Amino acid sequence: MKIENVPITDLKPSAYNPRKWDDKVLADMRESITRFGIVDPILANSTPERKGVVIGGHLRLKVATTLGFTEVPVVYLDIPDLEKEKELNLRLNKNLGTWDEELLKLFDTGMLLDVGFTPDDLNNFFDDVLTVTDDDFDVRKELENITTPETKPGDIYQLGDHRLMCGDSLNSEHVAKLMDGAKASMVYCDPPYNIGLDYRKGIGTNGKYTPDKYVHDSKKDGEYEKFIETSLKNALEGALPDVHVFYWCDERYVWLLQQLYTKLGVQNRRLCLWVKNNFDPTPQVAFNKVIETCVYGTRGSPALNPNHKNLSEILNQDVQSIGSYDDLMSIVQLWLVKRDNTQDYEHPTQKPITLGEKPIKRCSSPGDIILDLFGGSGSTLIAAEQLKRKAYLMEVDPTFCDVIVRRWEHFTQNHAKKLT
Repeated sequence: MKIENVPITDLKPSAYNPRKWDDKVLADMRESITRFGIVDPILANSTPERKGVVIGGHLRLKVATTLGFTEVPVVYLDIPDLEKEKELNLRLNKNLGTWDEELLKLFDTGMLLDVGFTPDDLNNFFDDVLTVTDDDFDVRKELENITTPETKPGDIYQLGDHRLMCGDSLNSEHVAKLMDGAKASMVYCDPPYNIGLDYRKGIGTNGKYTPDKYVHDSKKDGEYEKFIETSLKNALEGALPDVHVFYWCDERYVWLLQQLYTKLGVQNRRLCLWVKNNFDPTPQVAFNKVIETCVYGTRGSPALNPNHKNLSEILNQDVQSIGSYDDLMSIVQLWLVKRDNTQDYEHPTQKPITLGEKPIKRCSSPGDIILDLFGGSGSTLIAAEQLKRKAYLMEVDPTFCDVIVRRWEHFTQNHAKKLT
């Protein structure tokens, strides 16, 4: 290993370095360098495109500069791959200083886990800095632009950390191909509700749902029960032994999901309610519908986000304060999320992407897999992307697979890769 003295002006601190140092750390390093000099060389990249970029030793370089050094000892490493450079930076920095979480969240979660961070570490880092915002993607416009879908049944896409398959959620072989040996820590499914929608017309004046050949929404009760049970079985096959399970349904079928959970070894936990800001008119029923229901259960003992508070602790506080109210609403089973204009809904059970934030943050960690066997317009995928989770989606309709791919590409400005 060759050590050479290099002018400080030839070195460039890396823009991504996520370490921060408090006054004590800076003072300790200043005293050490003053007494002993720089005994640990700075590591810098020698590859031509990144010549002089510091990989390790940002603190030493900062203190040496303030002490008036003009040269510092440097070991050059030839690392052309930026991701490998960033990984080495993390490994060198892990046990010194505190983290700049805004910069840390830009790193791939797999890399963070590989260098020794735990899921609890990632929850602590990202709990407050990651959130879900509307991507303002025009699903209707994309549907109008798709005359012949590029996706074919059986196609599988890699979208960054996520996977999408154009396949049948009732086909266990399809689900196995989607998972490719991976296992989900959370199942989050939003199947057709079996409420007799004409999927060619939608629920709004502009809605355009999938053709009947892909979705039949007027099944007999026994047929619908088999449909839900098969999809749930397949989802559980693709999941870890310890898993959180969320299934959306019409309120008429809450009992069915609860029975199927018990039958398939899932413990019923809560009935979660999405309280919408508008209602679906039902002239023949005394009360208009302002909620949608999601049956939540667990198999085994899946982990919860360690940063959540117990309800009893919240109630012992003054809930008139904004922080305490937000803490309270984050853990109860009422999900108060504004609904989009009904006319803008292009998929039969389409949800706003912000709706997924609460269950995903509470019941998974960054880097975990969220399995959604009814991909729809890709809301789960976009929420997972923003929360640094991995979404594995199945969608039977090639047109909506095209929409999902385009939506992710629009949001990330990256390109999906077709695997098959």
